[in-house]
Amino acid sequence: MKIIIMAPKGKMANLILKAAALNESIEIVGVVGPKGRDYIGKDVGEVAFLGYNLGTKVTDNLEDCIENCDVVVDFSTVELSMAVLKTVLRHNKALICGTTGFSQEQVDMLHAAASQIPVLHASNTSYVVNLMYRLLEMAAKGLEGRCDIDLIEMHGNAKKDAPSGTAKEMAEVMADAMVNKSAASTVNFHSIRSGDIPSSHTVLFGCMGERLEITHHAYNWDCYAKGACDAILFLSGKEKGLYTMKDVI
Repeated sequence: MKIIIMAPKGKMANLILKAAALNESIEIVGVVGPKGRDYIGKDVGEVAFLGYNLGTKVTDNLEDCIENCDVVVDFSTVELSMAVLKTVLRHNKALICGTTGFSQEQVDMLHAAASQIPVLHASNTSYVVNLMYRLLEMAAKGLEGRCDIDLIEMHGNAKKDAPSGTAKEMAEVMADAMVNKSAASTVNFHSIRSGDIPSSHTVLFGCMGERLEITHHAYNWDCYAKGACDAILFLSGKEKGLYTMKDVI
């Protein structure tokens, strides 16, 4: 799979770049950084501190390299992601978007694009988190009407959106599993932004006399980068449509 990675200095993008460079089934044919950055024009390997050159230089314009790729990988900002969406639609290229913080209108735009191109939208690319979603489905269905639901999520102090995109996805997963779909609107979100916590999500089902907790802790972000590479390979040969990590696992 030939890929382009957006915003290579972003925490997730940098890790995906490193993981993709080590994957023999993935070829990095383009990396796009913001205009004016001092690393524009430098080899991707140098920018990502790989210790070797890849023979591909960082550009500041997606249009410069998009024709060479199969999929654009975007874990950047809401504003940049909306611009990327317009470009991939013009060029009929697949898109993996892991950006969080979208408004509902922007999510609708992203999903509408799937009628023209393959779109994989995932707030969290960890295999284990997406397996956790299945456990949440079971718990929400089995405990509907019997408990309160609290969702406690912790991230580093640099994370802008709260609740996290993963927390919102968890609430949606539980809502879909319930007979009373509006019940998930009573999920109580608790967001903590502190230090450099990679990611932590706990869903607490508080019943009378007992409680159930389902928790995921990330020790670092490498699990998300590996999952993103799995998503890249999953999209190989896929027709237009909306995909999620549930399809990947």
